Amino acid sequence: MQATALDFNSELHARPSIYFSGPAVVEHIALAGTASTAHHPNHRTIEADDELAGASTQVEFHTEFVTVTRVTPLEREPREWPGSNLSTEEAARLAGLSDWSFICRLEILVCGAAPAELGPFLSAFHFGDTAASTIGGGAALVCSDFRVGDNRSSRAILFNSDLNAYRLGRMIRRVYEIETYRVMALLGLPDARRLGPALGGYDRKLVELTNRHATTSAEEHKRLLDEISQLSAEVISAAAQTRNRFGATAAYAKIVEERIVELRETHVPGFQRFGVFVARRFKPAVRSCEATALRLEQLSHATMHLIDLLQTRIQVDIEVQNAVQIQAMAERAETQVKIQRAVEGLSIIAISYYLLSLIKVAFETADHAGLHIDPIYMLISIPVVIGAVALAILRVRHALRS
Repeated sequence: MQATALDFNSELHARPSIYFSGPAVVEHIALAGTASTAHHPNHRTIEADDELAGASTQVEFHTEFVTVTRVTPLEREPREWPGSNLSTEEAARLAGLSDWSFICRLEILVCGAAPAELGPFLSAFHFGDTAASTIGGGAALVCSDFRVGDNRSSRAILFNSDLNAYRLGRMIRRVYEIETYRVMALLGLPDARRLGPALGGYDRKLVELTNRHATTSAEEHKRLLDEISQLSAEVISAAAQTRNRFGATAAYAKIVEERIVELRETHVPGFQRFGVFVARRFKPAVRSCEATALRLEQLSHATMHLIDLLQTRIQVDIEVQNAVQIQAMAERAETQVKIQRAVEGLSIIAISYYLLSLIKVAFETADHAGLHIDPIYMLISIPVVIGAVALAILRVRHALRS
């Protein structure tokens, strides 16, 4: 189906934020799975029911996953972490997923202005080694210890000083998108770790085959070519199996970097910056995936290059053999020509001898019949017969060549 301008315009509004103000708890769940319906919009907003008055839930469909975000207003500033209002099973039901797997869950507690002493406040909520930054040009402060609790949820607190409902909604979106895309990017890390030992084996095998290529005899070329082709097939297969995952890792990592920049964070004394905390632990994993993808690509090129070199060597050997055979054929042909010329000379002598014998018999018969023929004619006939026979044979050979 051909896309229309309306489809492209709708894409600009495919990720709206949930706008709200005041104390609230935001629960964000990302799931991977198959939707029970064949078609779904990019996002769907579900207003609150009677049990959760004022709450708003948003379902968004991405390429590889679905996110469900619920904002539940709080009547007052919390002194302890609020209970969960959105379970993973309910999120899957709202997203219409018939078969799903869990990706990540983030709970964000939205409070008023940050207290003067941030450390004791965070300790009351059982935060450990916490990263914190002022964001939005100093309009808010976000902090998190990035630890996953018993309910598989990580937690963050956003202190709002000067964000209106629209800016607050967008800022909350950036925070939970950092977490979601960070986890999605790290899905390629198990593949990178799994391929690590295999890549080392591929490298060693490639070095061995390269050394053998330099010293192997012509008789072993086929077996060596089979081994190189097998190695190339394994490398290409590994690259094909992980290309999409590593490509997605690079794309998600880029989004994480962009969202961190959009926070416009500044340093909070006594705390590591939020974005720096994410980047320090996130970038090495992304680089491992990038390095693995690069090694696979380089190995693929190296094995193909080695195959080309071996095929070139085989081709050169074949050409040398052909040249030897052609030379032998040329020598045989030259020998045959010499033999042919010798035979032609003998043929001239034999035919001339036969014809002269006939002429001699004719002369003797005429002499017995009383016709005396001078013997000088017999002597004259010898060069004439030989010349005529030689001329005839030369004409026949010339006609065959033309």
